[in-house]
Amino acid sequence: MRKFVLLLCMSYSISWFAFAQVEGLIASEKHLDTYSSSDESRYLKEVLTQFEHKFNVSIAYKDDLVQSKKIRSPKSSYTSVEEGLKTVLKQTGLGYEKAGENFYVIFQNRSSQSKKASDLNYLQTSSLASSTDGSNSFAAAGGISGVKSNIDRRRVEITGKVTDENGVGFPGVNILLKGSSVGTVSDSNGNYSINVDGESSVLVFSFVGYLNQEITVGNRSEIDLTMQVDESNLEEVVVTALGIEKSAKSLGYATSIVKSDELTINRTPNVMNALQGKVAGVSISALGSGPGGTSKIRIRGQSSISGQNNPLIVVNGVPIDNTNFGSKPGSSASDSGIGVRGGGGNTSDGGDGLSSINPDDVESMTILKGAAAAALYGSRAKDGVIMITTKSKNDTRGIGVTYNLNYTNEAPLDFTDYQYEYGQGEQGVRPTTPNPTSGQWSFGEKFQPGMTQMLFDGVTVPYEPVKGIINDFFRNGQNVTNSITLATSTEKGGLSLSFSDLNSKGIVPNNSYNRKTINLGFGYDLTSKLSFRGNFNYSFEENKNPPNIGEQDNTIPVALYNMANSMPLDVLRDNRYDANGNEAVYSRFRNRTNPYFTLSDQFQNIKRDRIFGNIALKYEINDWLFVQGRVGEDFWSRDQDYNNFPTGQASRAAAPAGFVNGMYTQEQRRFREINTDFLINANKQFGDVNINANFGGNHMQRRSDLNSVQVTDFVVRGLYTVQNGRAKDPLYDLNERAVNSLYGSAEFSYKDRLFLTGTVRNDWFSTLSEANRSIIYPSVSASWVFTENFKPSGWLNFGKIRAAYAEVGSDADVGAYSNVLFYGINNNLFGGQPIGGPIGTNLPNPNLRPMRIGEVEAGFELSMFQGRVSLDMAAYRKLTTDQIVSAQISDASGFVNTSINSGQSENKGIEMLLTVVPVENDKFTWEISTNAAYNKTKVLSLLTDTPGERITVGTHVFNGELRQIVGMEMGQVAGFGYRRDEQGRKIFGANGLPLRTTDLVNFGSALPNWVGGINNSFNYKGVMLSFLIDFKLGNIMLSGTNFNATRHGLHKMTLEGREGGVVGDGVNEAGEINTVVAPVQSYWEVVRSQALVEPVVYDGGYWKLRQITLGYDFTKHLPEKQPFKSVKLNFVANNVFMIKKWVDNIDPESFGYSSDNLVGMESTGLPSTRGLGFNLNVKF
Repeated sequence: MRKFVLLLCMSYSISWFAFAQVEGLIASEKHLDTYSSSDESRYLKEVLTQFEHKFNVSIAYKDDLVQSKKIRSPKSSYTSVEEGLKTVLKQTGLGYEKAGENFYVIFQNRSSQSKKASDLNYLQTSSLASSTDGSNSFAAAGGISGVKSNIDRRRVEITGKVTDENGVGFPGVNILLKGSSVGTVSDSNGNYSINVDGESSVLVFSFVGYLNQEITVGNRSEIDLTMQVDESNLEEVVVTALGIEKSAKSLGYATSIVKSDELTINRTPNVMNALQGKVAGVSISALGSGPGGTSKIRIRGQSSISGQNNPLIVVNGVPIDNTNFGSKPGSSASDSGIGVRGGGGNTSDGGDGLSSINPDDVESMTILKGAAAAALYGSRAKDGVIMITTKSKNDTRGIGVTYNLNYTNEAPLDFTDYQYEYGQGEQGVRPTTPNPTSGQWSFGEKFQPGMTQMLFDGVTVPYEPVKGIINDFFRNGQNVTNSITLATSTEKGGLSLSFSDLNSKGIVPNNSYNRKTINLGFGYDLTSKLSFRGNFNYSFEENKNPPNIGEQDNTIPVALYNMANSMPLDVLRDNRYDANGNEAVYSRFRNRTNPYFTLSDQFQNIKRDRIFGNIALKYEINDWLFVQGRVGEDFWSRDQDYNNFPTGQASRAAAPAGFVNGMYTQEQRRFREINTDFLINANKQFGDVNINANFGGNHMQRRSDLNSVQVTDFVVRGLYTVQNGRAKDPLYDLNERAVNSLYGSAEFSYKDRLFLTGTVRNDWFSTLSEANRSIIYPSVSASWVFTENFKPSGWLNFGKIRAAYAEVGSDADVGAYSNVLFYGINNNLFGGQPIGGPIGTNLPNPNLRPMRIGEVEAGFELSMFQGRVSLDMAAYRKLTTDQIVSAQISDASGFVNTSINSGQSENKGIEMLLTVVPVENDKFTWEISTNAAYNKTKVLSLLTDTPGERITVGTHVFNGELRQIVGMEMGQVAGFGYRRDEQGRKIFGANGLPLRTTDLVNFGSALPNWVGGINNSFNYKGVMLSFLIDFKLGNIMLSGTNFNATRHGLHKMTLEGREGGVVGDGVNEAGEINTVVAPVQSYWEVVRSQALVEPVVYDGGYWKLRQITLGYDFTKHLPEKQPFKSVKLNFVANNVFMIKKWVDNIDPESFGYSSDNLVGMESTGLPSTRGLGFNLNVKF
């Protein structure tokens, strides 16, 4: 029913919009009474100048056609320039033609069309310059006589077609015969005709915003030309906070603009993962969890000690929800992500809010990095903002259809470099009797020809190495996206309607992901003052069997990566059941479930319906003042069911008599956020000073509901329903919050070169106590385009310095009801009455405040050598205060701890974007773009500022933990190391095994210091090739995959001591050289038996060839009479080659938990994949 209502509403919107456009077209044809009752007359030239100012157009004409003509006063208001021209020219015998976007030509009405063309040809484009009143006309210095004097010298007619950079006919281009005043303009299709003297004549083609081009005629009679954009003269417009568009040079803070091609050509199922390594200061990680998984985005590092660090996502000016359902077992601190319900058995990644967005619908993306850029979002701006603008009209006038096909084949990458000298078994013995339990150990005998082993219930197979099981078990995944867009554009507005279908097959054989999206964007000018804009995005996502990852138990990757190196996969598959239909035991670690049993018996289904969008109404009170109202909503429903543990799984205890074991969970979540806002904008020029001021307000209302029930054991085997369960555990959760806000900004500019901007926002929170409910967030920024104050330089074309300071906050760290004490009802009665008591041991603190961030940044921008070199640099210092930490209190109160505002951290960093064009000519262009960012985050205080004070925010699922320690970098990886003497030698015990440190050792920070990328792009005669190398450096990783590979005898380091045992290199406790021989299996199992994890702590950095793209635009080869406007084809490769890494056996980014409380705690996820495919874009 919801889908039906949705489609009905969208159909009504489209029909209404289409009717409005048709009605406008009909109205424009009606004859209107345009004459005033007055007999007052005005010069035609004066009226045309008025039209140019009012409608922001250019009107070209021969001076003698208009200079002496007078007309009766027209009416004071017209709805369009066409209506005005039609009316006033009716009195003069003149006509007009639209020659381009916002460009019109006046001519003398004549009976012959050729005479009209002749008039157009004589127009003198050489003098198309601004007059004193700002209008553009063809009033040449020599008058029309200059044209007549050249008539006799014309001998050759040149014709041709001018096209834009997309190969589309370009109207309104000025074509001038060099050295004369003879010229013409291209018509609405880009065609032109001009008479020249002879072969030595030179034609000059020009248009505002494009490079002038001079072409010698030679012996040609037809000359076609493609105009080239003059990048140096384009004033870049940036979408900033609240969706406000501003000139890039006015900004006093750092932003990054992402072109839509960066998202659509070499794409990924989650739109943000395509930007890995492309944006300075932005770290993006895919989590190795399958299609539809979470994208982890961090801007300028991590600032929260124990909370979330996700940026705010804003679509078309209105925030949307980006809740993630990533895996994060062991996260012991607050985190805004939603984990699966307790009970075990499910550690899959359920995706995030960004997975609902179709890349083909994105028109542009702006990343607001610092506090000043995001300050107008106040309490939601702590971690930066990603501003996404979706398409709302066709890119050219009229109706257009675009079809896009994207296909990639994803091949799993096997980075394991295990030992294959010794096979399955323990203590040097291979399995030779039925039902061995060594299926996860490779401490057996050395491989010799002719040897056999016995597996399961008497299955005898050769005892030989089994290599390549990663590629044999996992399949090649694939992503296929079909998108079609219908778009229109008129003078009054436009519409874009798209449908997209993404089908993804994961590399796990039973995993698939499908997303269908419908996106509608529209805008229309109802009158010259009143307009409306809107967009709606509907998506339906279905994720089947997202794999469990990152946990020791019940996960395919962990079981597979630790499988004994002589275990044949076909034997494992064919013997997954015992005689009773339960999982056959193959390992004494019964939680290492047979991956083929998991494939066949475990399931999970996730379905999400989502619709978000907004509609805005704007009224222009006058030419410098407007008011806007807007309402937006984000609603999603998510249904999930899964059998945590299938019946018969070996790790589960038997059920009571009459039942079979197993666990099943069913959940329904509902989320709704409504944002209602208004904005008043004033933009007025006072001489050299321009003032742009905004005032507005927002009301945000959010509600989320959870209905969940978990059942244990079943009556009927294989029937996973709540009703079939033995023990049922229902759960309901409701969360509501609201924030009211008022905000304002003012920008002062002087001579369009010096800019000063201030903003302030006041948020009132429903979740805080009255004393702390109102919080103010200010900002100030300034920029100076210093090159405007100096004479033009041959090498420096543009220079700007900027500085900013702002304070923002977080609305996620103080949860709803955090100041309320909850009670539960006891099952027992006292005196016939039920008994209640407080729930939990944490005492609520009504005085909690959201954390606060104060950030100062400074930077500069340079463009040199006509745009061949550009540099953008920024430096920042961010101080985060009032972080929430847990404080211990007297247990006499009945509680153990309470939360207080005490923690502080400091981020310092620099960012750089350097673009160099070493080669640029007519045939070949080579561009290098390098971005790099350095960030270091230090913990300044927790409960106190005493150096060394620490808290644990997360624990590894195997061994080790993540700490925040005062005076040290944030995110310290801690675990037991080798005990050493004063000379640094390892100390061994009497049994020959290494001894561990007396306390956990801090190995270093898990947060990378350096992130960045280097992109090289080449264009040779339209053939485009680019490749991207990206890197992350300076971070420490505790590798769970290598932890297991070591204790199970797969890591090559465990080859030491296979024959005769291990004599450790070091001393005994008495300081004497160690001579004790230790059993090899016991020696390497210390990583588990003593939690001695130092051998598996690695440098987590890498250098990677991330992307290769090869493409060609076939548009210019298309014949004229065919339905295609453009055809572009690109071949793509993603995650191509690992250039350098320091961690063994894995891709260092193959898995990372979604929570920052577990950063650096690597656990086995899916292998990373190499994607090869293509992107086809066709426009009709």
